[in-house]
Amino acid sequence: WPNNWEIVQMFTRMSTQWHVSMAGLTGLNYSSLEYLCRLYEVKDHISLFEGIQVMEITALSCMHKSK
Repeated sequence: WPNNWEIVQMFTRMSTQWHVSMAGLTGLNYSSLEYLCRLYEVKDHISLFEGIQVMEITALSCMHKSK
């Protein structure tokens, strides 16, 4: 959907910003998200953050499914 496009783009930009532990990927570095929101002049930070969290949780669930 077009209203999610900004979220998808930002999630893609965050692709190198995963926290990693001995257990694997644990979540995104939100301070990088804050920087990218300023850089790309995001108007609705709350909606973008909530959308990123949905994508992050889904991605983590898929990546850890085999464990």
